[in-house]
Amino acid sequence: MKAKKAHCPTFKEQTEVTIFGDTYIVTDLSHEISPNIPTLPGHLKTVMWRLLSHEDCIKSGLTKEPYSYQTTGIILCDHTSTHVDALNHVGLAQDARSIDKLPFEWFITPGVWLDFSHKGPNAYITRTDIEEVIKKTEVKINPQSTVLINTGWYIKWSSQWEYAKNYPGLDRSATEYLNDLGAINIGVDAFSTDSYYEVTQRKEQPMHMVCREREIMNMENLKNIDKIPKHEFWFIGLPLKFVGATGSPIRAVALTKKD
Repeated sequence: MKAKKAHCPTFKEQTEVTIFGDTYIVTDLSHEISPNIPTLPGHLKTVMWRLLSHEDCIKSGLTKEPYSYQTTGIILCDHTSTHVDALNHVGLAQDARSIDKLPFEWFITPGVWLDFSHKGPNAYITRTDIEEVIKKTEVKINPQSTVLINTGWYIKWSSQWEYAKNYPGLDRSATEYLNDLGAINIGVDAFSTDSYYEVTQRKEQPMHMVCREREIMNMENLKNIDKIPKHEFWFIGLPLKFVGATGSPIRAVALTKKD
């Protein structure tokens, strides 16, 4: 007798789900994790290997046919692919919190996305830029919100050398202003929330400095921000509970209520 299988839909980066009777469009905001993804200089490259195959599982006596299982070994940096920085990543204080000590309330939040895809290479996104886009889109940044910055840089992800250089980023004034408006978590679709010029030339990274001073978070290497159907949505991006870690990969999604 043929076994009955549960219905398993094909994976799509954008799909619909029903939650408590309401329909939401779910947009995938995370890149894949593999040995082939771009890696920031100074960060550990991802290593993955078949730790145990189905055949080895049976041969070693761990199971009996027809049952077997397989596992994958993974070595990675806590800032691999789409990830969030913990407070101890940039904070010098002894009590700067690691990723396992941060609250759920910072990872399940109201969200807005702002479009800066018109910004050129190495450009700074300023407070004035933020003010203009907020006025244009008429969004409201609520307290304890996530703000996603679309630069369009994520489309270069498949080309390591193109993705890894010349990306735009937030300056100090923009970061402080977003936090003043209510942002506790700010994410971008590039290697860093700071511009490439800051990361490689000035090496001061003012956006990250504001995160240190104000104890707010930032996320990097997001994607598909521009595909979120509305500029206001619910954000979910839960980190893994790595004890003492300075960050974690996240599976980030935007939930947009369907009209």
